[in-house]
Amino acid sequence: MRVLAAGIMAIVFAIGYWPVPVDRGVRSVLAAVFDRLAAAGAPDWVDYAHLEFGANIVMFAPLGALIALLLPRWEWWLAPIIGLALSLGIEFGQALLLPQRFATPLDVLANTAGATIGALIVTAVRLSRRRSR
Repeated sequence: MRVLAAGIMAIVFAIGYWPVPVDRGVRSVLAAVFDRLAAAGAPDWVDYAHLEFGANIVMFAPLGALIALLLPRWEWWLAPIIGLALSLGIEFGQALLLPQRFATPLDVLANTAGATIGALIVTAVRLSRRRSR
């Protein structure tokens, strides 16, 4: 389990510290897709900003789940705090070291939400299993 958590953390840090935006090569394709969706009547919230926010949530959810699994059952609440700390580390690193990347508070919020969702899923499964016994 720790090896899996370390692997996922390495992937998250690789994405977070990639020297250029990870969507650089597909940004124009995504813009065209969103333009077509808008022309087809998609709601205004179907846009790149929401996709990026959701991707940050999805990226941190497995990490939050694995951290919660590594912690004792009653300390699951530490997983979102650890997720917040990791996210802040990534965003500060981007701001200080990577001039082509953009550190934003929304990324910290999305990453922390992802870690929280992952931890809550683990907690819900643990509670469900405990009640079924």
